[in-house]
Amino acid sequence: MKRILFITILIFSRFIVFSQDIIYLKNGTEIKAKIIELTNEFVKYKKYEQQEGPLRNQLISDVFMVIYENGTREVFKEEKKDDTKLQIPIEAATKKEIVIDNSVTDIQDLCFKGQQDAGRYYTGYREASTWTAATTIVGGIVIGLIPAIACSSSEIQMSNLTIPDPKLFKNSSYYQCYMQEAKRIKSRKVWRSFGIGAAIDVAVTVFIISLSQN
Repeated sequence: MKRILFITILIFSRFIVFSQDIIYLKNGTEIKAKIIELTNEFVKYKKYEQQEGPLRNQLISDVFMVIYENGTREVFKEEKKDDTKLQIPIEAATKKEIVIDNSVTDIQDLCFKGQQDAGRYYTGYREASTWTAATTIVGGIVIGLIPAIACSSSEIQMSNLTIPDPKLFKNSSYYQCYMQEAKRIKSRKVWRSFGIGAAIDVAVTVFIISLSQN
């Protein structure tokens, strides 16, 4: 009974860890938060680890995307002007045009594409997930925590990445958002595998106990 109670507390604690909102800024910064309110100008939130702390305001204009605790996403995009060309007079006698292609250089789009590509192509979590599940089933929950913690917190290895477009990967915005999303995917998959392994371990233990009592 103590073993089952421990497992219940453990699984509940992992649920709490992942029940958080995440605010992504346009500069690539990630804020783990509890969002209180969205206005036309601000995202009002409290830091996830300081929910009894002060209410903070983040300018909407600096926010790229919000991922809520239920997994839904909200992307904040600036309205683009109709003009696709910015004309700057360089000399009075000869006027030249400087053309800016917003569809290519837009940092928000590159960041969002990086996250999409990570969700679509990143599979480097598989070995870590398999190892965590196997260790938990064979060695038990306490032993299984070791690879689960180690694998979920470790940095993403370049050798484990599947990069659809190497040229895009050289862009800092795309790179940061791809890597952040890949790490979130890896952590989520590893702990899911740990949960599956723990459930199997509990089921086997209960089955053995029931046989011994008959």
